[in-house]
Order: sequence, then structure tokens, then C-alpha cells
Amino acid sequence: MDVNTDSTETDTETPPESEYLSEDDLNYFETKEKLQARMEEIRSTIQEMILENESVPEIERLELKEFNVDDDRQKMHDAMVEEEVSRVKDRIEMEILERCYRRDLIKRDCWDCLKVKDRAVKAFHTEHEVTNYPLKERPQAELDDLKRVENRTKAELQRAQEKGGEEEAEEVLSAQSGVMSSYSAELGLSHPYLYDQFSLHTTEQKLNQIIMLQDVIFRIKVALNTQFDKVYKQKVQEISRVKERNKQVRELLEELEVNEELWVPVLNDREVPERVFVVDDSEIKAEKYLTPEQEKEEERKRLEEQKHLAAKSDDVRERALDDMMDGVLEVKKDSVLKTEVPQPEFIVAKPDKEWTEEEKKQLKEYENKVKELNTEKEKYRKSLENEIKGLQKITKEATERFDEGLKKLFERKIKSDIAICQEELKIKTLNYSVLMEEVMRNEELELVQKLKEMSAQRKKMGEDLQKFENEVESFQESYNNIVADDKAQDKDFRKEFMSVHKAHVDQLYKLFKRRPRGQKKNAMEELDAQRNMPEGLTLPLWERFCQIRRTKIDTEHKIKATGATLAEMQASLLKKREEDETGEQEIEYLAAELENLREEKKNFLTDITVQFLLKQGQVEVTNMDLIPDYSESILLHRGKVEELNHTIRTLGEQKIAMMVQTKDFRKGIIQVEWDNTMRRMQIEDLKNKERDIQKLRLTEDHKEYLKTDSDSRVCKQAISMKETQAMQLKTYQKDMKYRKQKIRNLQAQAAMKEQKNVALDKQVQDMHVTVSQMRHIYEASATEENEAVNTEQRYQEVLLVQRLKDTARFQMEKLAFLSAEAQRLRMRNVPSLVQIKYD
Repeated sequence: MDVNTDSTETDTETPPESEYLSEDDLNYFETKEKLQARMEEIRSTIQEMILENESVPEIERLELKEFNVDDDRQKMHDAMVEEEVSRVKDRIEMEILERCYRRDLIKRDCWDCLKVKDRAVKAFHTEHEVTNYPLKERPQAELDDLKRVENRTKAELQRAQEKGGEEEAEEVLSAQSGVMSSYSAELGLSHPYLYDQFSLHTTEQKLNQIIMLQDVIFRIKVALNTQFDKVYKQKVQEISRVKERNKQVRELLEELEVNEELWVPVLNDREVPERVFVVDDSEIKAEKYLTPEQEKEEERKRLEEQKHLAAKSDDVRERALDDMMDGVLEVKKDSVLKTEVPQPEFIVAKPDKEWTEEEKKQLKEYENKVKELNTEKEKYRKSLENEIKGLQKITKEATERFDEGLKKLFERKIKSDIAICQEELKIKTLNYSVLMEEVMRNEELELVQKLKEMSAQRKKMGEDLQKFENEVESFQESYNNIVADDKAQDKDFRKEFMSVHKAHVDQLYKLFKRRPRGQKKNAMEELDAQRNMPEGLTLPLWERFCQIRRTKIDTEHKIKATGATLAEMQASLLKKREEDETGEQEIEYLAAELENLREEKKNFLTDITVQFLLKQGQVEVTNMDLIPDYSESILLHRGKVEELNHTIRTLGEQKIAMMVQTKDFRKGIIQVEWDNTMRRMQIEDLKNKERDIQKLRLTEDHKEYLKTDSDSRVCKQAISMKETQAMQLKTYQKDMKYRKQKIRNLQAQAAMKEQKNVALDKQVQDMHVTVSQMRHIYEASATEENEAVNTEQRYQEVLLVQRLKDTARFQMEKLAFLSAEAQRLRMRNVPSLVQIKYD
């Protein structure tokens, strides 16, 4: 019986449901319940005995194994536990071994192979950090390829110098190219033997260019890593300086008896990546397991440490030196802040009333010394605080300077990243070009091979077709001969029976045209029977007739069979010709496809992809999306564009000068026409005046005036003038009243117009500002073509304004002329001349 002595809990079981129990379980259920209850009672008794055994004296205490009811069962259980422990231990050791192997693989592939480890430098006061470029050791094969490419490029350069001098040699290299393709040249890390992008045509040149571009990328990374290492070392040194200053600050704070937390910069795990492979005890949350051997080793070390401490505590020399120095090996100067003025004894020993004059004097001196000491302490405290602030200010300034330097390194890293991406883009472009060239070459070879096979096959088909055509022609001739023979037999039938009566010949010809039905042999025998022979015809003639008819029928059957064969042969010939034409079309299609492929290959090799950098403002492409579409763009040299713009500007100025000259000439023509018109109108006006004078007639008043004497005439004139004056005065007053009213109305309208003009002036000023802004925007965004169009529009507007001014001036002059003419016509009604009317 096995009893678990370590467990203090009792196992209780609930009786199973009766429907799930077997018949034996139902029969012995009560017996089992009793046995289980008895076992629980024995287990409880043993547990109580074990607890009681722990409370008795050690000499009376029994071992736990004495409480085992069944030793064999206990041993078997222990063996099973040991076996399970061993199995779990082996499994865990295998898992640990597997993880260690995986760790070694990862470390070898991702860490040990790196010549420059992945590392970062973080700023002191911000979260900004800069990382370096992890680099592997360059393979020897890569270095050999680079050296081979450089030697080859040097040889090409020397050959170019021997042939065409230095100018042709410079064209081989990209350093003299006017197109800037990346920032590597700006960083001063471009390879001296790079090809010019416009001269990369062969596959070998492109592969060599790829190798040199990879070297450029490596140089950029190495240069950045060099600066990174300097900054990293600078931060390590700065941290050590900060720690030294913190040590001084801490001493000053201790002297001031101030507890202040100091800022202590440390390197994080990104800055010290080697920490990944070091596991601190604090990182292990589980309890450390020690084997029995390890426990013995730990116990031995602990005992040795205790012996060493005991021996050190019994060192007589150390104790004597400590006693001699009063426990202090270094005598420090007492701090001013801890200095105190000794208090006189009488202050504590005597009351105030019992103090003597000498003691009061000593008290006053004591107070003065305390005051002076406090003043000195305050000055010393302020000096210490100023020294602390100075050290902290130095630390802050030094770390901020480091952060500024780190920003510059970050900018250099950004430029390096851009340059690396640009070089990698060139490498990818070259790889794509090489791959496409290889694909096109393979396609060309495949098409050439296919074209050769198709040409050979078509040649064979042509020979077979010619041979078959000859056969068909020969068979056609045979067929034509048979048909001609058949027609000759039909034609010569009557000639064969010329000696026979015509009626018999007609009957025989009808029988000659008759054809048998059914089987040929029996039908022919039926036709050749003598009962079918016409009356009056001899037997020899009938037999000869039958023979001729048989021959004719055989010829017809032969024509039919030969015609069917000929039709099949012609159908086959037609099919062969169609196959030949199809083959020819396929060959032509393959030849055209090959030609197109070669043309495409030629264009691909000549129309190379060039990478270059453009400054802002030099891209004249409409940017509707995030990335401009350069598919329909043309790369032009800036000098060509400026030269074209200068030519356009010169031609535009010449055109404007010509237009101004034309305008002046047209203006002179219009002026001459105006003068001619004015002269003609003056002539017409003088003619009208002459005609009016000639047609002038005197009225009765005029005649009366001429007949009367001067006195009566004067008297009448005076009376008439008074009446006229009175009437004119009345008219004048009425007219003045009307005009004053009109003036008031005009003044009111003028005031309203003035208000409107003020508002319009304000609107004009606002519109001037808006127009000025729009003009500036338009002038900033207008192209040369728009400027030319605007110049033409402005010139047309100037011409229009000039024409309008001329028209207005002409109309004003015409209006003045009409006004003068109206005045003249009004004056005609006033008599100025008296003419005698002749009867």
C-alpha cells in the first residue's frame, strides 16, 4: 500500500451515476465505499503520526521512511519518479542544445560575419539617434573584380589618350559629364573611373559600371562610419567627463548637506549592442537551479570567503594603523560650514543676572564671532552653489554641443542614404538593361533558328509542290486526251457507218447513246443481245456497233474515274498551295517580327536610361500626381533653351518695332484722309454760302427801311430796340431762372457723382491692388509664349485706344463744325442785307 506522506489533503470521490456503472460496480459499490473510507482513515492517522513525530525530541524522532506502509511500492514509485525526471532532464537538455545551436547559427550569420557592427548614437537631450552602416568583410572575389575593372578602365583611358588626346580621354569618364546623377560626387566619394552615362552601350561596360557603383556605395558607407566612430568616441568621452563633474558636484552637495538627484547619462543597448549576448542575473526571473556538485562548490567558496574575512579582521598591522590614524587614513580639511564658535561656559552654568561685566563682554564677542562666522558660511555656501551651477552649465553646454554635432552627422547620414539609393537605382537600371538585352538576344536567336527551320521546311514544301504540280499537269494532259478521244469517238460514229442507210444510222446512234443500268456486265450483255438489233441490219454490223459502243462506254467510265482522281489531285494541289502560302506568310511574319525585335533592340541600346538631378524650378512638367510623369518629356540643355528664348525675344522686339512703324504710317494716312475730308467739307460749305448769298431776297421791312428817312428810321429803331430790349430782358430773366434751376440740379447731380466717384476711386484702388497682385502672380508663372501673347494683346489694346481717341477727336471736330454751321444757319434768319426786288 502506497501512502503519500507529503500531502495533507484528503481525496474525496463522488459516487458515479448509477446509469454509467457496470453490474459489478453496482453490486460492490457499498464495499468499495467502505474500503475507501477505511483508507482515508488510515491516511489521516499516518498524517497525525507524522506531525506528532516532528514535535518530539530529535533523539526520539523517526525517519519518514518508517511511516511507509509498503516499502516495495514506495521504491517502485521513487524509481518511476527518477525515470520521469531523467527523461524530462534529457528533453530539456536537448531543447537547450537545439536553441544554443540556433543561437550560434544566427550569431554567425548576423553578427560574427559583420566587420562593422550595427550601432547607434543617441542625443543627450532628445530622442534623436543616428545609426551607422553595418558592413561585412568584402569578399576577395569582389575585390579582384574591382581591381580588374579599374585596370581595364585605365587601359581604355590610356588608349583614348594615345588616339585623341586628353579631351577624348575625359569623355570616357563621368566626372566630366555635365549631368549630375547622384550626391556621391558632392560628398567627394565618386569613383574616378566611372563611365559617362551617355557612353554605356555594351554589356561589359554596364557590368563594369555596376561593380564600380557597388564600390562607390561601400565608400559612402565607410566614410559615414568613420565620422560615426568619431562621434561615438566623443560621446563616450563626454559621458566620462560628465561623470567626473558629477563626482565633484556630489562632493559639493555633500558639503552643503543637500540631497539632489544628478543626471547621469548612460549608453543604451542600441549604443552598446554587445549587451545582447550578456545576461545579467537580474534578467533571470526564475530561481536558479544548482546541481549537487554546484551546491558543494558554492558552499566551498562561501567558507573560503568567511575564512578570508576572519583572517582580515585579525590583521594586527591593519588594526594598529587604524588606531594610530584614529580610523581615518586621509585627514581632510574641516569644512567651513561645519565650523562652530565655542560657546562660553558661563552661559550654561550661570543665570543671566549673575554674569559679570567681563562675562557680558565675552558674550558680546561671542555673538560678533557667530555673526561673522554665519556671514562667512553664507558666502562659502553661495560660492559652492555657484561652483555647482557652473559645473552643471558646463555639462549642459557640452552635451548640447554634442547634440548639434549629432544633428550634422544626421544630415550627413541623410545625404549618404540619398546617395546610396541613387547609386542603387542606377545599379538596378543597369541590371534591368543587361537582363533585357539578354532576353532580346535570346529571343532574336530563337526567332533566327525558327526562321531557318521554317525556310528549310518551306523549301522542301516548294519542291514537293512543284513535283506535285508536274504530276497534276501530266494527269491533266492524260485526262484531256481521254476526253478528246471520247469526243472523237462520238464525232466519228456516223463515219463508221457511212455505208448503212440513214434510218439505220439514226437508230444505231440512239442505241449508241443508251447506257446500261445495274451491273455493267449483265447490262452490256442485255444491250448487246440480238433482239435489240434493228431490223434490216446485218449481224457483222451489229457486232461492230456493239464493240464501238463498249469502247465508248469504257472511255466514259475512264473519263469519270480520271476526272474524280484529277479533282482530288487538284484539291490536294490547292491545299498544298494554301499550306505553302501559309508557310510563306509565317516566314514573312517571323522576318517582320525579327526585324521589329532588332529595331527594338537597337532603340533599347541607343535610347539609354540616364539618371540626373534637377534643381527646383528646372522641371517644366505639369505635376498632377505626387510623382511627375516624364514619359512624354524631352531633356534639353539649358543653354539651348536660353538661346531659343533669346532668339524669340529678338524676333519679338523686331516684330514690335515693325508694328510701331506700321502704326505710325497708318496714322499718317488717316491724318491725310482727315485733312482731305476737312478741305472738301470747307469747299462745300463755301459753295453753300455762295449759293445762299445768291438766293437772298429782301422783305417788305427791308424795303421800308430803305425808303424812310434817317430820323424816322432812327425813331422806329429806338422804339423797336426798346421793345426788343424789354422782350430780351424778360427772356433773359426767364432764361436765367431756368439756368439757375438747371445749375442747382447739376450741382446736386455733381454731388451725387462726387460720392459715386469717391466710392469708385476706392474700388479702383482695391482693384489696382488686386490687379497688381494678379499681375505679379501672372508674371511669376507666365512663360515666354504667354508673354509674347500678352505683348500682342497689349499692342492691340493700344491700337484700339488710339483708334478710339482718333474717332473721338474726329467726332468732336465734326460736332464743333456742326455747331458752327447751326449757328450760321440761325444767323441767316437775321436780315443783314437789303436788296431791291426787281419786278
